[in-house]
Amino acid sequence: MATKSKASKKPARRKKKAVLDGDPPILVGGGGSAYIWVNLDQNERPVNPQSNDPGTGIKPGAPKPRSRGNYTCSRVTGTPPTIFFFDGVTGQELVIQDNKTWFISID
Repeated sequence: MATKSKASKKPARRKKKAVLDGDPPILVGGGGSAYIWVNLDQNERPVNPQSNDPGTGIKPGAPKPRSRGNYTCSRVTGTPPTIFFFDGVTGQELVIQDNKTWFISID
């Protein structure tokens, strides 16, 4: 007589929180990958990261990495007034003090 196999007891999976609606760019990390989401309304345009021409590259004086050739870069319309950080458990807001010189560095 065949017996029923018992279902394996897997730990309950945590529900993933949806990305908050808002005005991206939104940097989302986890699971070994990171994604940058940019709202299509922000008119994202690729620029040459090695050029100092403000029309086709990076504006002089703008923050930039030491090895610019190792990066892609895009320009978007507008500057966010606030950045929201979610560390997987709690969230925090950071108000942008100077919208001409702010940047985020991720190591």
